[in-house]
Amino acid sequence: EGSALITQDMFEYYNRDHLYTRGGIYHLKDRPLNVYAAIDFAFSIDHRADSTAIVVVGVDSDNNRYVLDIDRFKTDRIQEYYKHIMALHEKYSLKKLRAEVTVAQQVIVTALKDKLAENSTRLVIDEHRPQTKKEERVMAVLRPLYEDHKVFHYRGGNCEILEEELKQLKPAHDDVKNALADAISIAVMGDSDSLKVG
Repeated sequence: EGSALITQDMFEYYNRDHLYTRGGIYHLKDRPLNVYAAIDFAFSIDHRADSTAIVVVGVDSDNNRYVLDIDRFKTDRIQEYYKHIMALHEKYSLKKLRAEVTVAQQVIVTALKDKLAENSTRLVIDEHRPQTKKEERVMAVLRPLYEDHKVFHYRGGNCEILEEELKQLKPAHDDVKNALADAISIAVMGDSDSLKVG
C-alpha cells in the first residue's frame, strides 16, 4: 500500500556465521561491534494487533549497522517482557535498551527497571518520549542509512518481516521497523578505545 521510501535494492546482507564473541565483545569477522537494542511495546494480544518487538543492532567503527536479532511476541505480562529482554541481554551484553515511553508504557518500564535492580542486572534502559509522528521519525532515522547502504540484514527469519515493513509506507504492522529505528538512534559508533579487546 503506497510505495515506500526504502526499496529492496537498498538492502545489504551479512553472513551470520561470521558473528562470534571474544572477551565478551561481539565481532563480525574481524570487526568488534557495540551492541544496542530497542523495544516497541504492544499492549493488545489480539491476533490482529502489533506484536511487541525487540531489535538488536551492532555498530562497527565504520558506522555500519548490523541487524543482529529480532524478537517478536505477544504478551501483557511484565514477567514475559523481562524474560525476553534478559535472554537478549545475556546473549549480546547490550550496552543500552531504548524503550518508547507513553503514559501506559511508563508503568511497564518502571516495573522492568525495578526487576533489573532487584536482580543486580546492569542494563541501562533509555526512556524515549518522541516529539514527532512515528512515520516521520522512522523515515528520518532509517532512510539516509539505507540510501548509503550502511544497514546490513541477515537472511531469513524475522528479517523478512522487517523488510516487508520497510518497503511499505503504511504497513499493517510496523513494530519491527519502529524498534529498528529506535535501536539505530542510540547505536553509537565504536571508537578504537571502546572496542579494544584486552
